[in-house]
Amino acid sequence: MSGTGGADIVHGSGLPSPRWWRRYKDIPLIVLAILSLIAALIGWVTQYRLDEAAAQPAPVASGDPGDPSVAAACRPPIATPESEPWIDADGGGEATWKANSAELEDPVVLGRDGWAFYNDQVEENFSQAVGRRYLTVAEADAWHDYFASLQSGLAEQGIELSIQVSPSASSVYPQQLPEWTDGILGSTPLDQFLAASPDLPIVDFRSALRAASESDTVYTPVNSHWTDWGGYVAWQAYAGCHDSMYPGEEALWVPAVSGVESTRIYNEYAPYGVPDTGPEWTVPAFDETFADVAVTDSQGVTATVNGEDPVDLSKLPAATSTEGAKTAKTALILRDSMGNALSPYWGQTFEKTWQIQHRYDDWSNPPNFRALVDQYHPDVVIVQLAERHLANAPAVGITPGY
Repeated sequence: MSGTGGADIVHGSGLPSPRWWRRYKDIPLIVLAILSLIAALIGWVTQYRLDEAAAQPAPVASGDPGDPSVAAACRPPIATPESEPWIDADGGGEATWKANSAELEDPVVLGRDGWAFYNDQVEENFSQAVGRRYLTVAEADAWHDYFASLQSGLAEQGIELSIQVSPSASSVYPQQLPEWTDGILGSTPLDQFLAASPDLPIVDFRSALRAASESDTVYTPVNSHWTDWGGYVAWQAYAGCHDSMYPGEEALWVPAVSGVESTRIYNEYAPYGVPDTGPEWTVPAFDETFADVAVTDSQGVTATVNGEDPVDLSKLPAATSTEGAKTAKTALILRDSMGNALSPYWGQTFEKTWQIQHRYDDWSNPPNFRALVDQYHPDVVIVQLAERHLANAPAVGITPGY
């Protein structure tokens, strides 16, 4: 207590401030407000620049080709466009596009020699075909990060990963696109995905398919899928890639063939009024006998089938079991309809497979690879996806489960 009997007086408490202080007492608050405003402005400008950079077209060439021997087997060189009319846009490509808007009114776009291609109603397919729909930096990075996370998680469990992008028909037969597209063909999302992912085990089938197409049909004019012969060519390419990546392992089995046979025309575009046209669907003439395969379909029904028969997408999720398979390995395969033509080789190579549709055309229920691996314990994980799905990059927050 003080001598006055009141409470102790804290220095300055309750005493009036000097007049000179009253003028400046708000300066610290003003300075703080100014600094906060400057920080917010810097943050906004920085974020704007980051967003602007992320929205730019992704590069189409990688500065790091990785292991040359693996790159040569898994990503053979492919002819690049003479220019990039969409990425280095001067407006000419879009002007040509608009000038031919009448050709783009239907769900299917007609090309040369009876060829047809899905229009943009299907995952911006035709815009992807010419390079008009490219990947942004953010989209290319999203695909890379998604698969890099998967690769890292599987590697920790000792599981091999292969990413196999089945090219669109327009990427193998660009010369069959409409004449009006001449001069406006640029790089595609696949080129950008490859450029953004030199560290990922991706197989690029385009070079092998283009080379094979010079002698035999690997796609037909009226179907968006590769033929059974195209699937065989792709399997050969994958085998070469695999053997290059894993030189210490036994080479993957590639069945011997005596030639190529034509069957009939499978016109996928008939509902849109596109007439049938040749060449016909091609299949390999095998010189080897395939082991029978037990296929359990989505209804839980198991049937033993000829090993040459494909496992159709409509049967997925499906499991296969093969006595006398070429290896004792098992494979978890996330795939789409392009996997039909590859499925006979999966069934002969792996003792067991579990084939599941990935639905990269719809991310509402993305696959949880970690949960699937914990359920099946595979030796190998294969992700086979159609090229056109690349326009649907995973959104922020979507992961493969790792």
